[in-house]
Amino acid sequence: MHSNSDYKLQPALFLDFDGTIRHSKNGKFINKIEDIALFPDVEEKLWEYRNNGYLILGITNQGGVAFGYKKPDAMLKELQATLDLFQENPFHDVKSSYHHEKGRIEPYNHRSLLRKPDIGMLVQCEIDCFSQGIIIDWDNSLFVGDRPEDEECARRANIQFISAEVFFNREPEN
Repeated sequence: MHSNSDYKLQPALFLDFDGTIRHSKNGKFINKIEDIALFPDVEEKLWEYRNNGYLILGITNQGGVAFGYKKPDAMLKELQATLDLFQENPFHDVKSSYHHEKGRIEPYNHRSLLRKPDIGMLVQCEIDCFSQGIIIDWDNSLFVGDRPEDEECARRANIQFISAEVFFNREPEN
């Protein structure tokens, strides 16, 4: 238990993974660890925010598990392989949702508030941070992503959304 004066208020930078910080070298889905690549300049930008006091938190839907394309242990290995691509891992934590209500694999084939655009993974981050004596400063936090469900998640949590293209100053995709 923390005393009242032990808590620290910190803004968070929430980041989607696929299409935001990493991509598949094959141009489609990540099918094996060797497919994973970081976008250029991601590490430098994340460390800029971390060095300015932001929590760096990953938030990723991985519904392929619900469809049986991958197993949870394979997803964890892919996640670790992604973090291993950084010279120094900037992430404080990463949350994943394996759920998709149209999937076929129990127990992931049901609606879950963890899955973006719902805010369950953000709530998990808040609980975990609070247990470590950190209060997320939601009013000064950001969410960076590349898909409508990322933007909707940020809207539902009432935090600022920035597209990955704008945040990382990338050329728009066709």
